[in-house]
Amino acid sequence: MATGSQPPEPGASPSAARARRIADRLDSLLAREGARTGAPAPTYRELADRINRIAGRDVISKDTIRNLHLGTNQKGQAPNPTVDTLDWLGAGFGIKAGATYFLDEASAESVDAQLNALQQLAGLKAALGNSAVVALAERASGLSDNSLHMLVSLAERLKTLEADAAAPSPREDD
Repeated sequence: MATGSQPPEPGASPSAARARRIADRLDSLLAREGARTGAPAPTYRELADRINRIAGRDVISKDTIRNLHLGTNQKGQAPNPTVDTLDWLGAGFGIKAGATYFLDEASAESVDAQLNALQQLAGLKAALGNSAVVALAERASGLSDNSLHMLVSLAERLKTLEADAAAPSPREDD
């Protein structure tokens, strides 16, 4: 779900810059969730339903999420969400203190680093669920750094070869 809007021009109002920052962070969270699940990113309605379920009441609408994601409301103005709205939006992605995430650069970088680490752990957990990967790791334990680099290079080359072999070959015209 790319926003498709442009960053605010130099000299743009602080509210436009804030709206752009919120939109970019929301876009990143939506894309990250889609990549994590292997499914399309949630729709605005799905996300609003999730957040309202978490809250136990209606706290956000799909239209509010759309406006925040696009960085503009129906009147063409920058949205001005409340702290409560941003906190609930963050909660929809498992982020506590969502307003801080959406508005503070240092907090956003910290949360993004944590989300990246969780994503890497999920990949590692999936790999460790494969007994052949575990056996390979056990065999590789104790190898020199040079040998480990060679093993990684070999694995990358094998993945490329398998991907090429799985790709459909171009049909020749008869």
